[in-house]
Amino acid sequence: MKEFTVSDEPAFRVRVKTWKCLSPDQLNAIEFIKECKDRNGNVEFATTDKFFMTDEAIRTLAQGLLA
Repeated sequence: MKEFTVSDEPAFRVRVKTWKCLSPDQLNAIEFIKECKDRNGNVEFATTDKFFMTDEAIRTLAQGLLA
């Protein structure tokens, strides 16, 4: 599993987790975790969006974000 932080601000944080699915083997699971923080920096609540994407779909997503 890979995990990294995209943005970590005083009021919110966005993290990504990704891993290869066991079956079908060309599929990846990707979670985008959005966390809202209180004034003390503690996470008040979080939402997670989960997607299943092929390697090609991930490349298309990355290219679209960079364009």
